[in-house]
Amino acid sequence: MELLVFNPEHDYALADNSPHFVALRSAAQFAFDCAPFMRYLSDGEGAVFDAYRPEGADFRKVFDPLADAERITKVTPWGWDAAVTYQLRRIGIPDSLLPTEAQLSKLRELAHRKTTIAAMEFLRERHPHPEMLPEAPVLLTTAQDITDFVNRVPDAIFKSPYSGNGRGHLYAHGECTPTLLRQCTGVLKRQGGILAEKQYAVVQDFAMEFDCSGGKVTFRGYSLFQTAHYGYAGNLLMPDDSILSYLSQYIGIQDILQAQTLVSEFLEQDIAPYYDGEAGVDMFVYQEDGMYKLHPFVEVNLRKTMGLAAHDIFARHCHPEARGTFRIVHGPVETGDAPSLQTVMQSRDGLWYSGTAVLNPVTDKTQYAAVIELTNQSKG
Repeated sequence: MELLVFNPEHDYALADNSPHFVALRSAAQFAFDCAPFMRYLSDGEGAVFDAYRPEGADFRKVFDPLADAERITKVTPWGWDAAVTYQLRRIGIPDSLLPTEAQLSKLRELAHRKTTIAAMEFLRERHPHPEMLPEAPVLLTTAQDITDFVNRVPDAIFKSPYSGNGRGHLYAHGECTPTLLRQCTGVLKRQGGILAEKQYAVVQDFAMEFDCSGGKVTFRGYSLFQTAHYGYAGNLLMPDDSILSYLSQYIGIQDILQAQTLVSEFLEQDIAPYYDGEAGVDMFVYQEDGMYKLHPFVEVNLRKTMGLAAHDIFARHCHPEARGTFRIVHGPVETGDAPSLQTVMQSRDGLWYSGTAVLNPVTDKTQYAAVIELTNQSKG
């Protein structure tokens, strides 16, 4: 039996790097509310481990031993880190199903955003037209480095080595203000460095999803997503060939496939020998000098992603002619979005075709809901 674990606080747990990491209340609420949606990502009869319980105005972690731990043959968390590994060991999961300390250490090293530097250097060395690709980011380690970078690149973006969902990003708009310098140096003190690169005029975000297993890399598909305030806003649901067709209005299909090949080669050389699991590589189309260009490696997520979840839910549960969105509703769900969440999902050939499906239970206490909204209008 597979044990599914929804630990959306994973990126912050990686940054903390402690088995005793305590998630923010918002992350604990998200995990508590939406853990059941993991069942839609399981290959079979999976059991969901509910890691949190509400306790007054706060949450506590649950370490009660599993009554049937011996039946567990596979553990699938959102992402592996020291905290979730410790937690699973506490409830009776055997070490044979958990990563070792050495594996966790290597995973954390690979999840550092400096991997993006190696990836972009790899791609630029092998691309027939490297001038069409962005420059690799740089890793800065001093306050003077930050000031000097803004002097060279007035519109810059700074990224914490470990952060999630668009957080950990800081922006320069023509000058290195005292506030920006203070915030960046704070990241230097906490994480030892900060990545810097040019800001781009993003037209469309998307991702390529891969599996790493036994040193080999397999392409899983595409994820076409939207952002709001630099965070995840939702995925458009459509088959991979339709996503590729949609992106081709900006970038030639052969250029996208070439990027897919090069990214796969990088993952197979630098990631897959040390990591078994899912890998999502964020990308975007941007506009520069009157042209559409491709940024083929914004960052890599060595964990499940909402994009991969949306891709798999569409592939497994939705009719191929349906189109729609997957999103996370945030707020008092029963008052804010309840009317739209009551729509009945219509099926065709045993698959969702039109309507709305809420993938986790909703009560008067629910603050987060994973929602699929479909129409039956095939496009692309």
